[in-house]
Amino acid sequence: MTFSVRRLEAADAAAYRDIRLEALADAPTAFGSDVPRERAFADAAWLERLAANPTYGVFEADDLVGIATLAREPGEKSQHRANIYGVYVKPKARGRGASRQLLEAVIAAAKEIVVQVHLCVTTSNAPAVRLYERLGFTIYGTEPRALFVDGRYHDEHLMVLRLDEGQRKVTDNE
Repeated sequence: MTFSVRRLEAADAAAYRDIRLEALADAPTAFGSDVPRERAFADAAWLERLAANPTYGVFEADDLVGIATLAREPGEKSQHRANIYGVYVKPKARGRGASRQLLEAVIAAAKEIVVQVHLCVTTSNAPAVRLYERLGFTIYGTEPRALFVDGRYHDEHLMVLRLDEGQRKVTDNE
């Protein structure tokens, strides 16, 4: 089965809510938010999130199996930058190219509006760090104790992809 990627629309709000809540429950150390906070959001809040920043979904047939959001920096002096956040791919789609396809689509969208993309990733999430590095991201710092989850601190790598300095093409074998 192959994957397809597209920007999520208002009609996708319920599916987006469901996968976002799954992500927060499945990988609590990967996100700054949590299930109780976001479960309380009204339906309108999910629609507002999709309208505020482009969120992309990777689908297997009609099943939304992954998400990632792109947010351009709002200030005049920093609008050359964007951030990728809220990245999650369901376990059943991992290791099959869904994550790579999703991120390549987000990076392609970013190329249309910015020259630099940033993201944060928990230092213990080695598969994600490897994928980001294969896509051309580099670590430029580590934020100690970025998150406090279940009684433990978790550091995050700060990563950047300079779109105007070239990008290594990921092969299907990676």
